[in-house]
Amino acid sequence: MAKMRKRTKVSLIILGVFGLAVAGAALAIGLGAVALLPQMIAFDIAILGGGVAIGAAITAGTFAISGLISRKRALRKSAESVASMAKVGQVDKSINSAIVKVKDNSLKSAKTFAKSSYKLSKFGIAPITNEREHYGTNKEQLKFESKKYVYGLMNDLYSQNGRTKVARKFDKKAQRVGKKVEKLNDVSAFAPKYHVSAEFFNPISAEWQNDERSSVYFNNNEIAKVAKQVFENSIFQRYSKQNKNRGATKITIKSRGGEQTKEISASCNAEELVDTMETLALMDYNMTTKKTGISGYPIIVETQKYKLDGTKKGKPEVMQIRNEKELKDRIYVLNSEHEKAVVPTGGVTVYKSNEKGI
Repeated sequence: MAKMRKRTKVSLIILGVFGLAVAGAALAIGLGAVALLPQMIAFDIAILGGGVAIGAAITAGTFAISGLISRKRALRKSAESVASMAKVGQVDKSINSAIVKVKDNSLKSAKTFAKSSYKLSKFGIAPITNEREHYGTNKEQLKFESKKYVYGLMNDLYSQNGRTKVARKFDKKAQRVGKKVEKLNDVSAFAPKYHVSAEFFNPISAEWQNDERSSVYFNNNEIAKVAKQVFENSIFQRYSKQNKNRGATKITIKSRGGEQTKEISASCNAEELVDTMETLALMDYNMTTKKTGISGYPIIVETQKYKLDGTKKGKPEVMQIRNEKELKDRIYVLNSEHEKAVVPTGGVTVYKSNEKGI
């Protein structure tokens, strides 16, 4: 069973203790009444005490459940609003059709996204599109960057509605959080050089914003460009009915190559593209070893699923690749099993035979 969020645990514990205390008091009242007034209304008082205890338990459960429902609703609305913004005006290349006629609800969706992201922040949950975890970025940075982003969304929302006083309040909050980020140690140098992610246009801020559920951190610009093309060509896959409410599945490659190879990662929220992302990650690692002359074998390929709220879903799958031949074989297997789902690779060769070099 998945671990409960810390705040939910604390709430249940507090309310549970409260419920037991009330139940104990009610039971004592009832038993005392029975002892003192055995011939009168003691039985009714005991029943009343039990009713109070049951009411306290129901209140505790209702409080916890309502919080859970509120979070789930905010997550669902947020995911649906991002999907709506991402698909407007796009071409669905998976069907024999020209421009797909999609009703432009992007402005309404942008408002929903801002409000739901702000609601999630009150539960300590980052927006679904934000980066959750990455080598080279500490938790404090991610937390403050998330808050800064949410306050920016709310500033844009109220500015567009002409509510400048409220907008300024959120702008000041964003500035205060921004100053906290500046005081933290910059550890970005430890991350791979090239970062690309899926994008959607937010009409309120009039900016292209990242959906980090589908993103990569690679050492080579050539492979990063391929990943970018994959994201651009898979909008209707990534935001399909089945995938739009999914969290990321992240592939991380860890090696002994140290600073030269660095830990690289690739993630996507579409199940059918996970193997493609693993292939690109392996290709990026192989290209890095060729350029640097440093081999960090054996390498560990870790695949971890995440929920929409950013918490881990189950245990990671771990695979060891001991040498270059095993790496080439793995890429060959991935391409052979999912050949029909192969997307354009921007001029970078993805070999179909394990007899060829990579």
